[in-house]
Amino acid sequence: MSGVGMLALWLAIAAGLAGTFTLLAGRLSPKKPTPAKERPYECGVSEAHPTQARWPVRFALVAMLFLVFDVEGLFFYPWAIQIRDLGWEGLLAMGSFFAVLGVGWIYARGRGALRWH
Repeated sequence: MSGVGMLALWLAIAAGLAGTFTLLAGRLSPKKPTPAKERPYECGVSEAHPTQARWPVRFALVAMLFLVFDVEGLFFYPWAIQIRDLGWEGLLAMGSFFAVLGVGWIYARGRGALRWH
């Protein structure tokens, strides 16, 4: 069997298993609705604990920015290892990647995403 055929077979098996497990979970899971379960759930704040303070959005924004810049920063390591083999094309590609990353950081900084009040 060719590589394309093997890939198609693998995708068909993966899709079949995912569909089967999803249907089984929907059929076999217990369903006991209660008024508490039917209420909307918002940000982990329940009415049972009204003294619990809401988290400011700034915490989530800083966490997302950290993840984005940290994960993108991980791409520098493989590039640094292969810099001699990549040559000028690799240097240009990483320069453009670094430029996009820098523009994102400048935008976030300009919007005040990294400023604490």
